[in-house]
Amino acid sequence: MPRSAAAGTAAIPGPTAIPGLAAVLGLAAILALTGLAGCTDSDGAGPASTARPPSASSAAGGGPSVAGGGPAATTPVEARAVDADGYAFTMTMLPLARSGDTVVLTVLTRLDRPADGSAAVSRIFSASQATAFDGARLVDEEAGRVYLVADEPDAGCVCTRALRLAAGATRPLQAAFTSVPADVTRLSVMLPYAGVFTDVPVVPAAAPAPPAEPDALGRDQQPLRLAGRPTSVAADLDAWTERLDVPLRTRRTSDSVDLNLDTDVLFRVDSAELTPAAGRALNAVVDDLRRAGPGPLAITGHTDSTGTEAHNKALSLARARTVAEALRADLGDGQWPKTVAGKGESQPAAPNDTAQGRRLNRRVTISYAAPDGGAPAPPSATVLPSTSAEAGSQVDLTLPLSRGTVRFTVRDARVRGRYLLLDLVVRNIGDKDATLLDVLGQSPFTVRDEFDPYARYGASGVRLLAGATASYGLDYEVAPGRHRCLCDRLLNRPLPPGHQRVLALWFPAPAAGVRLVAVDVQDTLRISGVFVG
Repeated sequence: MPRSAAAGTAAIPGPTAIPGLAAVLGLAAILALTGLAGCTDSDGAGPASTARPPSASSAAGGGPSVAGGGPAATTPVEARAVDADGYAFTMTMLPLARSGDTVVLTVLTRLDRPADGSAAVSRIFSASQATAFDGARLVDEEAGRVYLVADEPDAGCVCTRALRLAAGATRPLQAAFTSVPADVTRLSVMLPYAGVFTDVPVVPAAAPAPPAEPDALGRDQQPLRLAGRPTSVAADLDAWTERLDVPLRTRRTSDSVDLNLDTDVLFRVDSAELTPAAGRALNAVVDDLRRAGPGPLAITGHTDSTGTEAHNKALSLARARTVAEALRADLGDGQWPKTVAGKGESQPAAPNDTAQGRRLNRRVTISYAAPDGGAPAPPSATVLPSTSAEAGSQVDLTLPLSRGTVRFTVRDARVRGRYLLLDLVVRNIGDKDATLLDVLGQSPFTVRDEFDPYARYGASGVRLLAGATASYGLDYEVAPGRHRCLCDRLLNRPLPPGHQRVLALWFPAPAAGVRLVAVDVQDTLRISGVFVG
């Protein structure tokens, strides 16, 4: 069923009002019905001046011929206008077509501006800034998982490649995904520049085939290679929150919760005796565990790599026992049975080659199974921590090194189950290209203190503030010890004057009843009074 349009989008009615219409006319007629039929094609990358003679299929359908799929796979879900690097597109989402273990994404894409040019559309919507449409991701919000575009060994992504659109022309961008469970019937689709299309249905159908007509460079658009053995990265989403009033960091996945206590506050150096300052942190842990409800607790001590391995293991075990005994006074073993372990330096949370990494590794972790529906968020105070950054309901920021002037606003912050999804909109209000590199990602070290030279291309430095709780953007593990934010890495690309960029950001949802939050980049900007719908 077509979704209602959100702000900045237009719902496109499907052809289902006339039974069997999609099956009879195919996607060529769908394009005509939705107003996305191609107008002209160019023989090169320059202005489109001469229309190609229409083929029999395009003459009959009013646009480029795209065959196959059937009505279930070709009924438009949602269309929206997209501003991408100064190009204007209309992008129409079709249902995700499932065939066996493979799910195929199809997005009908029309170039609206410039009116006399063309665009390398697969490069624009690429995550790797190559010529492949590999920037799409599928998000299973209920299961807390993300799927990346499938790859074939030695062949690259199973996706549309090297496609150029002429002004007014419409063609499908396609990508294949594997490992999506058979019982999944809806997914959210995340696209660079376009944001997130939520609740896109997954239907059993063959993937629509691309049109027979060549693209703006006279090249044939090839169907996706689905006969090989493509595989997708499929990863659990991790949610991180940090209490700003006590040394407590929380990691939430779909099935578990880890409460990480900073031992620099709990204990003195090389000691397992609690400090006077430890009481507030332990009280915060007790409050969180009571909200989660009774259940087994695994309490594990960890250290950095300073000292011998045997000493660190003994110290970590002693500290875990101390924390377990302190919790026992409020959380009896009858309802919260406890197991204790010491791992020493063997399970670092971050590399040990920086002071910040070593601090993150010195911790005691209390782990438990997430309740149904995810772990409850901690209650939030109403007073935000102070900041030296520019703050307000919108923020105008002059970027360093003469890289332009931009305006930040937040659009459509809404809770979706255990997550909060919002659009951070950046508009160039200056008179030259603006570059956001380093502004929202801030450094090549992530919030986990992992070295990632491309972290500054994304928005991993953006936090969501609800009182004294800071929530960081969702991330996922692409390889052991390597995490990526669930955000688009395109901030190195220039933003032309008068244009805007939509950055879709995911966070753990705030506590129930919280209606106002702030979006914050430490010491850089803060957008306050963001309403949560």
